[in-house]
Amino acid sequence: MNTRKISMLLAAILAVSVASCGESAATTDTTAVPEVETTKPVDPSDDELPSDLDFGGETVTFFYRAEIVDEFSVEEQNGDVVNDALYNSHRAVEERLNVKLETVTMNGQNGEDRNTFMNHITSTVMAGDDAYDWVDLMIGNSPVKMQEGIFADLLTNPYIDVTKPYYMRGLADLVTVDGKLYFMSGDASLGYLQDAFCIIYNKRLADELGIGNLYELVEKGQWTIDKLMEFTELAGKDIDSNGVWSDDDQLGLRLYTDIHISGFIASAEMHMFTEQNGEWVFDMSSDRTASIIEKLYKLVNETPGALLVNGTTPAKFPEGKTLFITAQFDDTITYLRDMKDPYGILPYPKFEASQEHYYSNARSTHNAFSMPITCGDPNMAGAVMEALSSQNYKTVTPAYYEVALKTKYTTDDESSRMYDIIHEGFTLDYGYIFSNVVKNPALSVFIKSVTQGNFASKLAEYEPAIKEAQKTYMETIRENIK
Repeated sequence: MNTRKISMLLAAILAVSVASCGESAATTDTTAVPEVETTKPVDPSDDELPSDLDFGGETVTFFYRAEIVDEFSVEEQNGDVVNDALYNSHRAVEERLNVKLETVTMNGQNGEDRNTFMNHITSTVMAGDDAYDWVDLMIGNSPVKMQEGIFADLLTNPYIDVTKPYYMRGLADLVTVDGKLYFMSGDASLGYLQDAFCIIYNKRLADELGIGNLYELVEKGQWTIDKLMEFTELAGKDIDSNGVWSDDDQLGLRLYTDIHISGFIASAEMHMFTEQNGEWVFDMSSDRTASIIEKLYKLVNETPGALLVNGTTPAKFPEGKTLFITAQFDDTITYLRDMKDPYGILPYPKFEASQEHYYSNARSTHNAFSMPITCGDPNMAGAVMEALSSQNYKTVTPAYYEVALKTKYTTDDESSRMYDIIHEGFTLDYGYIFSNVVKNPALSVFIKSVTQGNFASKLAEYEPAIKEAQKTYMETIRENIK
């Protein structure tokens, strides 16, 4: 039971208790009892919007990628729990603020459509057209567009509070530029949850190997990369005896794309950029960073039973010949519905057991919202984003996360706690999110060093170009954003 539910339960018990005491006093003592002022506990999931906001039926328009719009908005109810929660959330915000929510879509998820979608945003704003109050972008592309000076600083909006739990952690300090925030992500859309990195494991294989309770290992803070390596080697069996790990063998760990290596950036608490005197500075030269990359290189390349195969999917995992697989939340729904073996969900492992928390991130294709500088009423748009994020946090996220993932699709209750740990540890990283604006070499240095080795030489090769690209990016931003 989460904290919010416990608070509600205690409040209900208290209310019943007070009522019972009141009835007893009425029958045995007629002496007036002084009223005691009580303060209602503040639920952090509640927004703090004024109760009398009324925007007179005005329309707030969102621009969203058509291929994935149903992670944000649906046109009608259809009986699906997540679909209907989205529909009802939007209607609730409309009624509360007296607004109409409109979603305009265009293909923009893949290939040339992506460029067309982003260019449309630019041309619309540059033309002075206030067609959109909020625009959707892949979070990895948000820094690309914000350098054009077409988005508003969200930290100055009076109705947006980025410290609330319905926004991703770190918005106010990990992805700001010169103290300004031009994009945000959180519960207004399901995108970041669907793309969240996790590790799925085969419980039958784990039991047969005598590995023990992995959930307990996580709860004790002992789930580390070293443990992942140990169990991967234990599970690996070269079935065809050819000395090469492949899908024909029993695998300990399968990474079906090198992008999933990015999940270790958060879990190891590694940062490619650090903020120094108000500037984001490329900094991968620490001994700790080198140790993390060396450890991951050993995991991917030298641990028996580990296999990285780009361009594949988790579809082979249900065959029951792999102990661990890197994945995203939505993979449990897409690929594991018919899996016969029981499976469990784990966060990415820590680098060191001494780390206080398990930290998580998501694939940088997930949603982020920006407010164009042409937005006709920033206050109204901000209030709608705040109300929608809060409402979704209470109704839509539970529908997807607790019902669809936990109850409907996961196969054991303990996995529910693992989802909570992953969700609670969501964080952002400047180097990961802003990798596209420095032409990807920062992220490439990390991933290629893990998959190919020679970290020191790659760092020496790319560091000057990365620093120059970052300098140019900041000059462009400061020129375009007055």
